[in-house]
Amino acid sequence: MAVLKIVNVHIGKNATLKGIINYILKPKKTEDKLVTGFGCDIPQAFDMMMETKKIFGKLTGRQYYHLVQSFAPNENITPAQAHEVGIKFAEACKKLWGFELILATHIDRKHIHNHFVYNSVNYVHGHKFHITRKELAEMKELQNQICIKMGFSPAPKKGFDMFGNKRTKARADDAKTHHVLQKAENSEQGSFLQNCSQAVQASIKLAKTQDQFIQLMKEQGFETEWKVNKKHIVFTDIQRKKLGEKKCKVRLYKLAQYFPELKDFQTKEDLIHGIINKHNGVTTVNTEQR
Repeated sequence: MAVLKIVNVHIGKNATLKGIINYILKPKKTEDKLVTGFGCDIPQAFDMMMETKKIFGKLTGRQYYHLVQSFAPNENITPAQAHEVGIKFAEACKKLWGFELILATHIDRKHIHNHFVYNSVNYVHGHKFHITRKELAEMKELQNQICIKMGFSPAPKKGFDMFGNKRTKARADDAKTHHVLQKAENSEQGSFLQNCSQAVQASIKLAKTQDQFIQLMKEQGFETEWKVNKKHIVFTDIQRKKLGEKKCKVRLYKLAQYFPELKDFQTKEDLIHGIINKHNGVTTVNTEQR
């Protein structure tokens, strides 16, 4: 199965566009054969996108859009097949036609995922990209049909994540955070808080030790700050940090407040006890600072 989400991107300078392109093309995350350009040559992609903006006089505002297409860890799919799904999707999705686009398949985590980064300005008619909730739903249905035709499982039903876990309503006391969480829950845009919550839940299920938990979080894109002399565990979204995003960190207890699934895991002790109870044994706690 594949889950498609629009990553929330803050309006920034042109360097941010170059930064995201450099990120998705990192050799350690993908392979040369798992990168495809649509309407642009990969080496000149940034310059071509900027040239389109200049031609139509639209150099300000949002510089790019970023889609992530994630395949479930238990999906029997190869990197090449995942990339083919991405190619078929980009070619068939009329909403993306006319935008310089880079597709990169990342294989540096346990679940294979595709990144689509495309210009915010269309090189054919010069209009900026806009999308409605209905259009996003149509894109997801298109992706679903492509996966089914290629022999892969359909996307999870509404209310469930890719791990088969039933979602519960996320909440936050401040209106702005609550709004972001609700949009992520409705799959209108990605939320690093939601992604972190899912990563924590998956890591708790699989980890037998503190070190394993930290490694599993890293494989899912999050650094874990778990220090003896610090009261709280802090998670950092590695990608957002590299891109210079200010909001890239979250404490465990905050996640527990936002997501009911983590209500029993607010402290370091809660996390350790959860791992112990799950495996009915003794877990290893690393007392060194991280």
